[in-house]
Amino acid sequence: MDREYNHILDLLLRSLDTELSRTETERLEQALQESEVLREEKNRLLAMREQLGAWSASDDPSFADRVMVKLGKKAEEDLSAVIIRLFPRVAAACVLILAVALGTIYVTEGSLMLDTIIGVNEVVLEDAVLLVEDGF
Repeated sequence: MDREYNHILDLLLRSLDTELSRTETERLEQALQESEVLREEKNRLLAMREQLGAWSASDDPSFADRVMVKLGKKAEEDLSAVIIRLFPRVAAACVLILAVALGTIYVTEGSLMLDTIIGVNEVVLEDAVLLVEDGF
């Protein structure tokens, strides 16, 4: 029954915009005679159509442009608000990652010298030349 009702409702909606075939029209009319709910739905749809038909678009040619500009500004404000709201969390996460990395370096290497942090141990000139010659 639910499937049948959906089919009849589809016919009702289509009948508002296009002409139905003779069999579809007869089927819809029969369903409207049998169902009070369907008649109420049709009346509600017709009333809504009448209300929407009474509305008119602005005659101002720049109206659409102004609306689009406002929507664009609203989107920018929303993005800015998200970035501002997330910044403290991202900054805290970065500080935490940096602290863990420095702690790991200190535990494994025993110091926090700049060479240790960037991962360069004392490189002797001869070692550097050998590395360059080997293509590393």
